[in-house]
Amino acid sequence: MKDKIKNFLTSEDDNSYLTRFWLLRGLGLIYFCAFFPLLFQFKALLGQDGLLPLSLHLENIHNYYGAPLSWWKVPTLFWINYSDTFALFLAYLGTTLAIVVIFGFANSLIMALLWLLQISFYHVGQTFWSFGWETNLLEIGFLAIFLPPFLNPRPFKNNLPPSTILFFFYRWALFRVMLGSGLIKLRGHECWTKLTCLKYHFETQPIPGPLSSFLHFLPEPLLKGAVFFNHFAELIVPWLLFFSLPFRQFAGIIFLIFQLGIMISGNYAWINYLTIVMIIPCFNDNILRKVTPKKILNKLKNEKQTFKTSRKITLTILTILLLLLSYRPLKNLIGPKQIMNTSYDQFHLVNSYGLFGGVTTKRYEIILKGTRDKKITPQTKWIEYSIPCKPGDIEKRPCFISPYHYRITWQIWFAAMGSYQHNPWLVHWVYKILHGNKLALSLLETNPFGNLPPTFIKADLYLYKFNNKGPEWYKREWIKIYLPPLSKNHLGLQKLILQNNWPPGP
Repeated sequence: MKDKIKNFLTSEDDNSYLTRFWLLRGLGLIYFCAFFPLLFQFKALLGQDGLLPLSLHLENIHNYYGAPLSWWKVPTLFWINYSDTFALFLAYLGTTLAIVVIFGFANSLIMALLWLLQISFYHVGQTFWSFGWETNLLEIGFLAIFLPPFLNPRPFKNNLPPSTILFFFYRWALFRVMLGSGLIKLRGHECWTKLTCLKYHFETQPIPGPLSSFLHFLPEPLLKGAVFFNHFAELIVPWLLFFSLPFRQFAGIIFLIFQLGIMISGNYAWINYLTIVMIIPCFNDNILRKVTPKKILNKLKNEKQTFKTSRKITLTILTILLLLLSYRPLKNLIGPKQIMNTSYDQFHLVNSYGLFGGVTTKRYEIILKGTRDKKITPQTKWIEYSIPCKPGDIEKRPCFISPYHYRITWQIWFAAMGSYQHNPWLVHWVYKILHGNKLALSLLETNPFGNLPPTFIKADLYLYKFNNKGPEWYKREWIKIYLPPLSKNHLGLQKLILQNNWPPGP
């Protein structure tokens, strides 16, 4: 029995060199998707002149915990320096290292640094980083630190065989992602048990794509069949991950088909790409050889390699740690009060996941409008702003932008489900647009007012529906005023700015 446990903890996998190679390359791609958009969005969202300045966030954390406890509770490199220059340096560094990994070079130091950069941005991201795939990347990114050699970055040029236990923990993470999503659906909304959720989902999802309207109007039996396949993929197939290789490969194929189907139905940033990367350990080199270029295959080494004692000790300690940390996510998964996308430690090493436990049956959109009129009257002409990949103009074709992540577009979709009082960042954005702030304007798709800001901005709430007749993509109906007209000198607006310690003016 002891020998079986020992083999489970430290056994080599001589038939998974390609598996490790593609897994690391895939993680490089995901890290690139995570860091590259920051070059264009970070300053506007979290910079010193951003919507939610990270410096204020860190100051609040420091005041709450004190030093040095705040460093431990909220691990981030931004404790060293929170300037915009330093933040962009980290974003460029992450993007560069991700490209290095994509091109086939990875060692433990590179993967550890990428993980450290990801957790640094996550802990200061606030509402703009409140997505389950951020912690999902932290979990599988941490595992990746132990996949390659410590120093040698060259693929196949080392004496370090892949580890069976590391691939097991990747499948364990994939299991929680898939089964967690399946269970939270059954527990979250009755339309999942009635097989009717896709009557609403394609229309109400965060960022519809070009095919979303077509899928929305499919016959009801097809939509119900798709929900049934969803349940099969998320509730039945995950259990096959714990069986022998043929079962795991079948599960991997089903998951791949499932993820590709989701990817063509809408825009979900890089979450589906991340899941596909997690699927890679479902296979071994015998399968991956069929999709690997000969140039890479020629680099494979055939001689037998073995672990060093230090490697075995490291994997044993890591295994014990991850098994202990798995208790609470497992309890959450099988318990009656499942919570989706939850972490249990500040390093996010083993987490709970779940998607679309709640399904919105109607699509509400916040439409920002401005005017240069000095006084608001019934005859005031309001001009609409356009936000990237967000439904607005009914003739605007839905975009296909994944894996690029427009964080402002996702958050304004969430904001439409609540009120502006619960989304102060949105009011701050309006304040900055009124002052002609260039960073705030960079988050827009178009600025109809040019260099001269409007005198008033308001936000109206509309009900949007796909249109299957005529040239317009949508039909929309005005519901109510979401945010009343504001000028930059509005007393309530200025009071909000002061209360949050946000810098005044442009």
